[in-house]
Amino acid sequence: MENRFLKVMRRCDVLLITLSVFTSVLLYLYLAPTAQETRPRETPQIVASSPSSIEAGAGETPFAEPKIGDPVRFLMFNAQNYFVREEKTRSRYQLTAKPVRKREAVADVIASAHPHIVGLVEIGGRASMQDLLERLARRGVRYPYSIVLERWNEDRALALFSRYPIEKDYSVADYMLEGESGGRMLRGILDVLIKLPDGRYFRIMGAHLKSKRAENSAEADGLRNLEARTMATHVMKVTLAMPQVPILVYGDWNAGPSEPSLSILTQGKIRKSALLRLNPCDDRGESWTLYYRGGKQYSTFDQIYVNSVLSRRMGRGAAMGIVDGDAAEEASDHRAVWCEIR
Repeated sequence: MENRFLKVMRRCDVLLITLSVFTSVLLYLYLAPTAQETRPRETPQIVASSPSSIEAGAGETPFAEPKIGDPVRFLMFNAQNYFVREEKTRSRYQLTAKPVRKREAVADVIASAHPHIVGLVEIGGRASMQDLLERLARRGVRYPYSIVLERWNEDRALALFSRYPIEKDYSVADYMLEGESGGRMLRGILDVLIKLPDGRYFRIMGAHLKSKRAENSAEADGLRNLEARTMATHVMKVTLAMPQVPILVYGDWNAGPSEPSLSILTQGKIRKSALLRLNPCDDRGESWTLYYRGGKQYSTFDQIYVNSVLSRRMGRGAAMGIVDGDAAEEASDHRAVWCEIR
């Protein structure tokens, strides 16, 4: 009788232990965080606007990812009033859509140069930017990262396409002019930090200064000078904050290399912020970027500047040039300028 009683008690103990273990497992599964909750959160990427809806297709682009130290091709292009019908007007002027054949030519010019990064001038805005991205995608050239800098009361915008992430966006559309109370740059300053897969960074800035063709030429010259000074001050501030970062500044300056308004860029507000102007040429050795048919005048308004950090990394034999040909003549009154940066 006693042995039977002990056997029953042992069975009860086993059942209690089993029930306890089973209950513990259920509680753990119910209360424990899921794998998604315990996985470290990724730091969100800071960009000026969401990456283009056009995703980069593997093997579809005509250029390869750069290895450590390999050159990256940058191209700047004034696309001459690249407007589409869907673009919202930001000024009192009526926009005229750029003909399709000319928009196709703009895409041809960019695609022919195989750039990794594209800095654009005179593009309408988000709708126009998307139109160009789609035309490039049909040519197998895709830019998953893009930014457009729109300013109220100004229909011509600055934009940038990139194969690589826009790590930070410092762009300011309503940029206050230096020494002026209430005055603003016409199109602001585009300013981004781009990160390459190999860990390199490039700080790229863009501007489009006041045109020479204005009713009051003296007033236009004064505004252009102030805008150039403001850009030089901006470069100085960046240099002081990030002394080791390679800086590239592109723009349609509406002034030639020898004009006084641009000397402030090459001199710099301080010695460390002085910039070097690149001197790309076409296959004939000509460096003009704009042909004004009305005055039958050739000018070099589209220029790229680099800081001393980037200049040293590029070296003396850095590749650079100007895109020429039938598509260039059809696309714009400006020619696209490119260089390879390291």
